[in-house]
Amino acid sequence: MRFCKTKQCIILSVLVMLTTFTILGFPLGEVLYAYSQSTQTNLTSIAAVAGVDLKNIHPSPLHLKAGSKFEIFSTVVNNSPGTIMFTAGACQSPLSAQFMTNVVIKHTQGCTATSPPFELNAGQEVSVAGPSSDTIYQALAAGKTTASATFHYQTENGQAANITKSFVFTIS
Repeated sequence: MRFCKTKQCIILSVLVMLTTFTILGFPLGEVLYAYSQSTQTNLTSIAAVAGVDLKNIHPSPLHLKAGSKFEIFSTVVNNSPGTIMFTAGACQSPLSAQFMTNVVIKHTQGCTATSPPFELNAGQEVSVAGPSSDTIYQALAAGKTTASATFHYQTENGQAANITKSFVFTIS
């Protein structure tokens, strides 16, 4: 067997391992949702109250049934005057939730790949999915469910910060 000693070969080997672990980390037969980050500039938000906001928080899939595993999605709006940064990727998520009823949170071994911080400039918004790969949300029973979503980020000067916002959804 020939061993690689070049920088490109080592990087390629690491990328192949990360891709393999990421693919194997997803359960088969279920609909998968990517941790999308489609940045859109929201010029009206610059004039809004300064700070970071969460909007359009919802479970995915939208029509959630008892027994189903699910994620949460939210649009993060940066109304602050500076750039914010947060972790994001297939393994990590800055978005998590706590549920009052009807949902159990399970912790498992997730993937350990790290991603560089994502930067969101002032006046921009991005869609974020959670939880991280080591956490599973599972609907237990039908009914209206109240939850709190928390988004963790860093300010431009490196200070840790978060925002928590309540939302309600229905499990059938």
